[in-house]
Amino acid sequence: MLLGIDIGGTFTDIVINDSGGRLRLFKVPSTPSEPAVGVISALSSLIDRGVIIPDRVERIRHGSTVATNALLERKWARTALITTRGFRDVLEIGRQNRPELYDLFFDRPIPIVARDLRYEVTERLDYRGNIIQPLVEEDVDRLIPLLRVEGVDAVAVVFLFSYLDPTHERAVRDAISSALEIPVTISSDVLPEFREFERTSTTVISAALRPVIGDYLTSLEAGARENGLTTRWQIMQSNGTITRADYAQTNPARILLSGPAAGVEGARVVGELTGFADLITLDMGGTSCDVSLIRDGDLSRTTAGQIGDYPVALPMVDIHTIGAGGGSIAWIDHGGALRVGPQSAGADPGPACYARGGSEPTVTDAHLVLGHLLPSHPLGGLDRLDLDAARGAIERISGRLGLGVEQAALGILEIADASMERAIRVISVERGYDPRQFSLLAFGGAGPLHAVSVAQRLGISRVIVPAVAGVLSAFGLVAAQIGHDFSQGIVRSLAECEPEVISSILSNLRRRAQAELIAEGVDVKAIRFHVSADLRYFGQAHELDVPLFDVEDANNWVIDTGFMREIASLFHAEHLRRYGHASDEQPVELVTLRLRAMGPGSGEVPRVRTSRKSAQDHSATEAWFTKNGPVKTRVLRRNDLPPGSDLEGPAVVFGEDATTLFPPGTHARIDEYANMILEIA
Repeated sequence: MLLGIDIGGTFTDIVINDSGGRLRLFKVPSTPSEPAVGVISALSSLIDRGVIIPDRVERIRHGSTVATNALLERKWARTALITTRGFRDVLEIGRQNRPELYDLFFDRPIPIVARDLRYEVTERLDYRGNIIQPLVEEDVDRLIPLLRVEGVDAVAVVFLFSYLDPTHERAVRDAISSALEIPVTISSDVLPEFREFERTSTTVISAALRPVIGDYLTSLEAGARENGLTTRWQIMQSNGTITRADYAQTNPARILLSGPAAGVEGARVVGELTGFADLITLDMGGTSCDVSLIRDGDLSRTTAGQIGDYPVALPMVDIHTIGAGGGSIAWIDHGGALRVGPQSAGADPGPACYARGGSEPTVTDAHLVLGHLLPSHPLGGLDRLDLDAARGAIERISGRLGLGVEQAALGILEIADASMERAIRVISVERGYDPRQFSLLAFGGAGPLHAVSVAQRLGISRVIVPAVAGVLSAFGLVAAQIGHDFSQGIVRSLAECEPEVISSILSNLRRRAQAELIAEGVDVKAIRFHVSADLRYFGQAHELDVPLFDVEDANNWVIDTGFMREIASLFHAEHLRRYGHASDEQPVELVTLRLRAMGPGSGEVPRVRTSRKSAQDHSATEAWFTKNGPVKTRVLRRNDLPPGSDLEGPAVVFGEDATTLFPPGTHARIDEYANMILEIA
């Protein structure tokens, strides 16, 4: 038995893959103030009901936004930074970028480490990694009592060019670790690459979150043990792969997009099953909406990510997030215009229709008023949805707008759809991709309600709603592969790089990767490697990540003069594809070597139990799709739709985890894995 647990802002999703390869899905309210409490409470309830048998649980996989929330809410640990003399202000100097070019009064982000906790020591390397000034150990010794007096909970160490030689950073780490019982994080372990600001920011984030994530994971595992669950926990990383909990605890910057990345990985698996390799993912939950792009079955990844105001230069799934969820609150601005979000009713008190004290109109309330949701079929353990409360909430703004309740509800949905359309254009049109050449894969508790209308705005003709749409992030945890990313900064002309040096660097990265995956329990013979390089023309400020090769047997690596020429050719071709031009005569610079090591996932993809009978209407309702008024709409239960079923809109298909809306003119079929493929006229 394998468990996948994903914590969202409104609901916590649990997917159980039993020994027969079948899935069971559960959705319970989150506890935002204490996320671990909600998880343990849900597990305890499922154990008491006999759904989970503790002795049969082999693995627990977890995705969460706890690290992200701690960073955004500035609830990090009291952290000190030790750096090369003269570089204590790198965090505040940052880059010359600012959110708005002509805003002369914008507020700079608050540094994670205050200036009085940033310390300098004497040491220096040059740009080739040669020691110019040896580390003055007395400087380090003088810092130890200061750190003790200041009561810091974590320390980050970032020295100039330490990615080329980590000796000085390691010496400082060892000295402080032996004197103080606090975690010490060094940049050569976190991000051995150039660019001082990004490397410092990423290392400081990792250091500042170590105590936070450590406490969180410790409480999770302790609560699970009290309920008889003694198996080791695994955590989803931002790059879309799984790692063990102790690795995540010492590298929390790698799990900042843990939950959203699990959803995109789940979407990739569904795309593989359905035969559609080019996907735009739309993950709309209760609080936010995440969109991403999958091309040729590969997740889009970036090393130029940013969480809130803080850059994180580690590999992560390229996800664009907006404040548009089922709980997003509709409001009227000072100019009298209707707005939706980014404020959210969240899980507590939730939308007005949850009858938990919420009174503000939300997207979920609008769907209920329009007949898209059924009062008698709520999600997340609620008894029912309160239609009168939803109407009352929307009446608070409909009168001010001079509209009827249903007209105002349609306006709320249209604004939410427009926000999602703009978000999708950011990750597609603005990056050279035509969304009409992709299928839209919608998931999350609210995604399938908006999928068709968003697709119509973008000219997308196909929508895929997975069988486990409402808990796809938890499904992605169950299906994900084990993996790790490693890198080594070089920043040298490709013509100067000797094959022996490149081979030595890659061999070192491979050994580190193998050690980590073996610690995860992966058979060394099952490890696969993907090698790429960050390359640029000499004088360029930004580089391209160019795939070099994939290999299963590391003994087959051949790094010779011919291979070095091939690297240049691959870069010219990628530059031409990306930007429409290339300069074969221009010298190429090798910036970073990257290696991703992957182990096998959880085996065969589990299936959802479905009916083998013909689809039967559950009931009928009156639903609004346009301002012309309501139309008679079929109501179907998702689990009653057997593979091979064909459906025509208008229809509302409700399930245990999500509701799908079929506007008029929509045709759908159910595939063999119970995924819903919608074709839009």
